[in-house]
Amino acid sequence: MMLPSNNSSLELWLSELELRQQRFERDALFLLTASERRCWWAEIIENPDNANRIMRNALSAEDNRGPGCVEVGMTSVRRVSIKKQQIYLYQLVYWVGNAIVPNADDVVRHMCHNRRCINPMHLEHGTQGQNIHDTRERV
Repeated sequence: MMLPSNNSSLELWLSELELRQQRFERDALFLLTASERRCWWAEIIENPDNANRIMRNALSAEDNRGPGCVEVGMTSVRRVSIKKQQIYLYQLVYWVGNAIVPNADDVVRHMCHNRRCINPMHLEHGTQGQNIHDTRERV
């Protein structure tokens, strides 16, 4: 897979993808907070081949639209189908790419304020309240 030569941080993130996923484990806290949705995310992290293929293909076929933003040529936020569920591509990149199982109130924040961006360096874990605050601060 060829990435733009100016994107060394993205290349490093991708090179460490499997290592982050291999470190994932369903610990005691996970078992206490397990829900159907959290188990669904855990299964994707534990068996990431299809998800990793989707992420790698998307990150290598991007259009750079802003300062470091990575977008996949669509006019709306891209959705993907994983294990019979539709999710936003940026959610797949952030949660599975970082081996994090989100709680019901967790969201992926776009620090670049571009919802179409899938650059993992522009994505951050947060709450809906923080997301709303980001939007108000930007305006």
